[in-house]
Amino acid sequence: NEFGWTRDNVSYTFNEDGFRADEFTYEPSDSVLFLGCSLTIGIGMPLEETWAYKVASSLGLRRYNLGVGGSGSDMCFRLAYHWIPRLRPKYVVMLTPNAARMEILDETENLLYIPSHTANSPFYMRWLLHPANADMSRLKSVMGVQTICNSIGVPLIEVPVEDFIVPRNGERDQSWARDLMHPGNTWNERVTSTIMEKISALTKIEA
Repeated sequence: NEFGWTRDNVSYTFNEDGFRADEFTYEPSDSVLFLGCSLTIGIGMPLEETWAYKVASSLGLRRYNLGVGGSGSDMCFRLAYHWIPRLRPKYVVMLTPNAARMEILDETENLLYIPSHTANSPFYMRWLLHPANADMSRLKSVMGVQTICNSIGVPLIEVPVEDFIVPRNGERDQSWARDLMHPGNTWNERVTSTIMEKISALTKIEA
């Protein structure tokens, strides 16, 4: 109630490929493609108030939001490897998730590990002991996405999620999404402004 949320003012629709995104047209340069976690999907937020929607609308491009909740940089790379060469967007924007997140695939599912979920994975707990493991894993994924973009001449705008500090519970100077776990309008506006500034600077360089 404090933040104005009701049962009905947030809804989610997904395209036929399972993303909170426009349907894919496979037309080159008609879209901007987003990579990231729940902060990129816009969990708890009306679609029109998410930063990815605002950026795509400002650019006049289709919105290919490939964000996946709880994901890390390795999933971003896996999705980029499959989708970027097929969709050939005009821009790729990656709000790179926390370095300590890890994805492990097996025959039945993909397991997403985040620092708060360590009790059942001795390997993951050991992997977290040295920060270089997480930092280098994320760096390899970012460099991989950059290589994919370079291979088809698509610019990558990559920003670590740490550049946008998420408010903590009890901080009333920030708005909150409906789930009271993800940031709200203030944070999404800040991300939108930063991404658009980076794209504008990139456009001036190209000109």
